[in-house]
Amino acid sequence: MVWLLWRQHRTQALATVGLLVVLGVLMLVQGSAAYVYLGMLPVAPLLVGIFWGAPMLSREFERGTHRLAWTQSVSRRRWLLTKLGSLGLAVTVAGLVTGLMVSAWATRFQQSVFSDDALFGGSGVAAGAWWLFAFLLGAAAGGVLRRLLPAMAVTIAVFMLVLFGLLQARQNYAEPLFQQSDKGPEPGAMITDSTWVDPSGTPVADPPACAEADQITYTDCVEKAGYRLAFYVQPQDRYWRFQWTESGILLLGGVLLAAPVMYRVLRRPV
Repeated sequence: MVWLLWRQHRTQALATVGLLVVLGVLMLVQGSAAYVYLGMLPVAPLLVGIFWGAPMLSREFERGTHRLAWTQSVSRRRWLLTKLGSLGLAVTVAGLVTGLMVSAWATRFQQSVFSDDALFGGSGVAAGAWWLFAFLLGAAAGGVLRRLLPAMAVTIAVFMLVLFGLLQARQNYAEPLFQQSDKGPEPGAMITDSTWVDPSGTPVADPPACAEADQITYTDCVEKAGYRLAFYVQPQDRYWRFQWTESGILLLGGVLLAAPVMYRVLRRPV
C-alpha cells in the first residue's frame, strides 16, 4: 500500500516539496518584502484540498481502480485508512513545516503574526490544522460525489465559506480586554473594537457634547470635552491559546468530514 500510494501521489508530493523550497528561498532572499507572497497563505491549503484530497478517492472511483485493489489482499478498511492516514500525515507535516518557516521569518523581521489574518493561519500549529482540514474536505467531497470535477468545486466552495467564517470568528475566541491608554493598544495586539470613554471612565458610543460637530472638528471637540479613545483588544500573549483553539475547531471539522467518507466506502455497494 505504501509503495502504491507513492506511485499514485508522487507528483503531488514532489510539487509540494518544491513549493515549500521556493517559499523558503523567497523568504530568505526577499526578506520583509516576502509579505507580498505570504499574504496568499490563507488560500494555500485550498490547493491541498483540490490536488491532494479531491482526487484521492474520486479518481479511483471514476477509473474503477478501487475494485482491483479490493480484489487483492487489501480490505476496504485498510485501503481507506492507509490512504487517509498516510496522506493526511504527509500534508499535516508539510503544513507544520510551512508554519515553522513563517514563524521564523516573522520573528526575524519583527512581523506580528497574531493580529495579521494572513500570517496567523499560516504560522504555528494552525498551519498544519488548515492543511489537514483542506485535505479531509477534499477527500470527503471526492468520496461522496465520486467525480473529480464536482469534488473540486465543492471543496473550493466549502473551504472559502469556512475560511471566511473563521476569519470573522477568530477575534471572539476569548473575551477581549478593555484598555484605556493614551498610547493606544500594545504593538501586535488584535483590536476587536473601539469606543470613547468620558472623564469618569464610562464607555460611550458617541460623546453627546460633540454630536453636532463635523468631521473636521470632531476629534478636537471630544479631546477638549475630556473624552478618550479606548479599545477592546486581544493581547498578543494569547497567540498560542488562539492557535490551539483554531486548530481544535479545524480538527473537529476534519473528524466530522471523515464520517461520510467511511460510510460511503465501507458500507455502500461498489
